[in-house]
Amino acid sequence: MIKLPFLFLYICIFPSLIYSQRIDSLNIYSKIFDKERRILIYTPGEYDKKPDSGYEVIYVFDAQAREYFDIIHSSLSFLNSSLFPMIVVGIVSENRNKDFLPRNEYPETYEEYNGNLGDADKFIGYLDNELIPYIEKNYRTLPRRISIGHSNGATFITYCLLKNPAIFDAYIAISPNYGYDKEQLVKRIEKFDPGQLKSVKFMYMCISNEGDEWTSAKKKVISSLKSRSFKDKIIIVNQDFSATCNHMTVYPTGVINGLKNYLDYQFFNVNNLIAYYSELYDKKLIDLNPEMLKHISHSFLLNEKTDDAARILLWALQLFPDELHLYNHIAEIYQYQNNSSQAIKYYRLYKEKLEQHKDLFSKEQLENLKELIDTRIKNLENK
Repeated sequence: MIKLPFLFLYICIFPSLIYSQRIDSLNIYSKIFDKERRILIYTPGEYDKKPDSGYEVIYVFDAQAREYFDIIHSSLSFLNSSLFPMIVVGIVSENRNKDFLPRNEYPETYEEYNGNLGDADKFIGYLDNELIPYIEKNYRTLPRRISIGHSNGATFITYCLLKNPAIFDAYIAISPNYGYDKEQLVKRIEKFDPGQLKSVKFMYMCISNEGDEWTSAKKKVISSLKSRSFKDKIIIVNQDFSATCNHMTVYPTGVINGLKNYLDYQFFNVNNLIAYYSELYDKKLIDLNPEMLKHISHSFLLNEKTDDAARILLWALQLFPDELHLYNHIAEIYQYQNNSSQAIKYYRLYKEKLEQHKDLFSKEQLENLKELIDTRIKNLENK
């Protein structure tokens, strides 16, 4: 862990991992299915504490097994340093094979599943026309949506990518059943036109010890998605846990690794983070503030990404040029990097800003701050 020698006035208090989180269990009538369907909705503690903030949404399939839902929201705060809280929607299925699997092409498949299959298109319609609009009407959401599915649930979210790419932005597919119906999904992906993807998608896939048929089908899918035609369309991460996990035990391993890889891609990659938050800020979908950006910068600092930590602060300075202490924090990071010229530059800018806003300080406070800055500049010049 990095320990900066100064971090003068840099008091970074992370949000508590233990907030008053809430889980709503709702039965909502579906016209498509002509019956009520149950969903679970987790809202983080920040949701009630910050009533003007919006949140990304994770959609978790197979939430009828409560542990599939609980492990997601329980893991998030630890994986994202409580900096990027999210809403988690658990989708309860009464007949998961029927909900998740597309219509079969081979009669043998129908017999194998005893007819419990084939409603995947109907389920996509339920998501697109009923569930997601309900969540976005009744909860404060941001546009980005993440899906998590295991086994046939992972098959389904892959099918969503092919049939309606606009539904989700990221896919965490844990041990997907791509061998289904004599590799129907494999064939669909091979024929899929990547031009249908209007934005870059993130896809995480993992497999466990399920046998040659599943492994072979997944390798074909990976090969297709990594082909030239999908370049710049899908960011794909693939992991193999076949040596340590079976089909059931892989879920927690896949969830933790899938979420971590997604967060590393979207939020702990400084280029992606700045691009994403800039877009949201321009559209007035989030309210950025200096404290929030200092917390994010500090998270990069703790992970020994000092260049990225400085970039976050420099971006913050573009947005908030009169935030005095940003100059000091940037100078301290450059000083830690032994970049004396940049450190001196921002210490001097900080001193200028203090003079411009001297009415904010007592005479004694102002003199003490200036003296400290002069001492640091002198030490840097004498190196």
